[in-house]
Amino acid sequence: MKLLALELRKHRLLIGGMLLVVFLWAAWMARELLAGEPLVTLAVNIGFVFALVPVGLLVPLVLARALSGEAAGPLAFLLTSPRSGLAHVSARFVVALGTLAVYYAVLVGVSAWVAASVGIGFDAWLPYAAWGYLMAAWVAPVVILGIVYGLLVAAYRPGGAGQLVAVAAVFGVFKAWNWLGEQAAARLSFLPQVPVPHLTIPREVAPILGMAPGEIDLQTSLQNVFSGVPTAPVFVGLAVTAALLWVAVRLWEEVEWA
Repeated sequence: MKLLALELRKHRLLIGGMLLVVFLWAAWMARELLAGEPLVTLAVNIGFVFALVPVGLLVPLVLARALSGEAAGPLAFLLTSPRSGLAHVSARFVVALGTLAVYYAVLVGVSAWVAASVGIGFDAWLPYAAWGYLMAAWVAPVVILGIVYGLLVAAYRPGGAGQLVAVAAVFGVFKAWNWLGEQAAARLSFLPQVPVPHLTIPREVAPILGMAPGEIDLQTSLQNVFSGVPTAPVFVGLAVTAALLWVAVRLWEEVEWA
């Protein structure tokens, strides 16, 4: 708990700033809905979602920056503390993932509320499934990858050319991650699938989403194309997260002896 509290204090400005932004945005969306302009609010919501989703990348970037300079900074004593590398890495991972879990939960929840207010019908489980899919398939691996990069720089303290190698290694992980996802989707057909949700879009809303006017049921439209949404990216994301967590713990041991 002490490590978690320390991480929260270290990154309180980033965490507080991100949560303040997303909650202010949620309050603005609520005010616009109560003002009686649901279609306009939907259009604004879509634009802001595209802008706010990438903001989550600030968390792994800040983690990487903090870890890369920690070996020579005032918190260098943490690297040789009696607590295990797993405890230190887990504390950073839990704080970062928890922050992004709240951040994206607000984005998904408010977007679902706005969609429902304009008459878009969907299954009750859809927002929860979308949030869980996002967190497991993409957010968790990106967070632990930021930790690995920061520890890689802290352990070996590369110069200019070494920094390029570290960045290339990160892009290599992204490439391997993408390849694993393609292989899993092609070869692991026995994995469970998320059913195609019922998503009914009213006639007046369809043009805002770039669709032809007229009521559309997503499940009816897509049932002849595929039977469900593959969960291979979720399993690959969890596997990549576990593998990178092991790498991060090993790198922490390297930092201790650096």
